[in-house]
Amino acid sequence: MGFQAKKELRFEDETYESTIKTVRMYPEGSSIQSSLAPAIAELDQTTKLLLEFDDLRDDADYYFVQFIHCNSDWTPSDLRPNMYLNNFNEFEVEDFEFSSESKINYVHYKYRLPQFQSTGNYIAVVYRDRNKEDIILSKRFRVYQNEVGVGGNISRSSSVGDRLTHQRIEVTINYGNLNSIDPREDFKVIVRQNQRPDMQLKLNPTFIDENSKVIRYQNLGSENDFPGGNEFRYFDLSTVNFKGRNVIDAGFENNKPFAQLGIDEMRKDGYFQNLDLNGQYYIRDLEGGGTFAITSEYIATTFSLKTEKRLTDIYLLGAFNNWKRDRQSKLKWNTQKEVYETEYLLKQGWYDYSYWSADPTAPNEFEQSFFETENLYEIYVYFKPIGGRGDILVGYSRIDYNGRR
Repeated sequence: MGFQAKKELRFEDETYESTIKTVRMYPEGSSIQSSLAPAIAELDQTTKLLLEFDDLRDDADYYFVQFIHCNSDWTPSDLRPNMYLNNFNEFEVEDFEFSSESKINYVHYKYRLPQFQSTGNYIAVVYRDRNKEDIILSKRFRVYQNEVGVGGNISRSSSVGDRLTHQRIEVTINYGNLNSIDPREDFKVIVRQNQRPDMQLKLNPTFIDENSKVIRYQNLGSENDFPGGNEFRYFDLSTVNFKGRNVIDAGFENNKPFAQLGIDEMRKDGYFQNLDLNGQYYIRDLEGGGTFAITSEYIATTFSLKTEKRLTDIYLLGAFNNWKRDRQSKLKWNTQKEVYETEYLLKQGWYDYSYWSADPTAPNEFEQSFFETENLYEIYVYFKPIGGRGDILVGYSRIDYNGRR
């Protein structure tokens, strides 16, 4: 066996081998909405989180999972495993199936997470053959218990220049059930947009009433502002034999499925309302008989963006690539076609995506940004108890702003 570089665990959503694909974690359930939901579970509730992933190999491997408790900033906390688990911190992934009649073979793995004894941020780390250094993937998730009251409100930005493009969030928490000596330091409020790790804010308190145990986060400047963005672009890979939405060519080349998406352009018009998945995706195969997890094909999918050649980088972003700005998500200039391109191997389904510019003055130049855009906001309230070993998640709330479902 050749030399294998040491795998260093990163406390984020990551795969460490090129054959690991379509890593998803969501509350268990059979509906599409369940599979689109954030990876968060309530303490002591019967609904658990489900971890799924594919390994593009012919044979199954022995995979195991361990869990690491983290602080609000995703650094490891000082909680020991016996403080948040009833079991030894190593769980075998025993549920797997081989792909059925797909052109590219793969093994589909599924694991139902255990009950946890403490709230907070967690990293699930999957590794091979009980060798904790042979990591194949890491996945973030959260466990919460509502011990504080959480209220949130979305409005236009109060900044004159951002009123048409940004959304401002205000949060109020009531911590009457908790004892805090220094509420300004003991509580941390983080707001996330559309499940994106690159779109979140840590709010600063603007008012604290220790008698009524109320904290408000209502900054009048732009500190609480999010760019509204635009509704996401989308495409449908549910079929290989026909062209789905925004697919201009599809079929087989050297007996492997491929799809060419329509050539995208910069959005220059005003806001256009349409239903999207807030950047997420779900698996669907209209030709495979219903067992999407093992009948879906993996399709070499080409994205194209028509714009002038430029000095700043352009990235393709979506939940399917963990919103990462890396070598694969960076578009390359095709001199012959005079477009920017990149290719991903994607499992059949429905996908949202967007383009992001590395130009710090105009990151949304290809999508534009509007106050009217529908966005999902999640509010997380963390608390560090007196003598505590880590941040716990004592409040959670969602706001589907301009929701149309």
